[in-house]
Amino acid sequence: MQVSASTKFVKISPKKVRPFLKDLRGKKVVPVLASLKFANTKSGKLLYKLIHSAAANASNNYNLKTDNLKVKTLKVDDGPRARRYWYRSHGSADLQMKRTSHLAVVLDEVIPTIKPTAVKPKTVSTSSKSEVILADSTNKPTSTDHKSTTPEIKKPRGRGGIKQVFTRTTHK
Repeated sequence: MQVSASTKFVKISPKKVRPFLKDLRGKKVVPVLASLKFANTKSGKLLYKLIHSAAANASNNYNLKTDNLKVKTLKVDDGPRARRYWYRSHGSADLQMKRTSHLAVVLDEVIPTIKPTAVKPKTVSTSSKSEVILADSTNKPTSTDHKSTTPEIKKPRGRGGIKQVFTRTTHK
């Protein structure tokens, strides 16, 4: 079973996060968390929180053991950029980009757990099926009830049903 977690709009450049991802893909969750727990960088702390959250989702929501999980995919995407001006000499300015990131992780089981098979419901005998059909056929509405079968007509909104045919342009 796959479990995912994501965090969006993180105020860090994707370029600073990508060097960590290559070493973490395909490894088990417990050693990955142990290596990221004491990371001195902001990206290491963010990845630790993300993978820890995904492991918590797996254990709480799906009753999976964290020892049996591995990092299947781990990716970072660009988020929106905030543009700021960096004032320079002689009255000019440069554009400074404040970049954001979207982080996503998918955890997968190393050894798949066996799901219990579902119990099929008992089949109903043919005599009781015919009784159910007869009971339903007696409760059908008569053909004189026309109000429930006719669809309601909705009134047009806006300009009273007048559709604008063309737009007038004044500039030539």
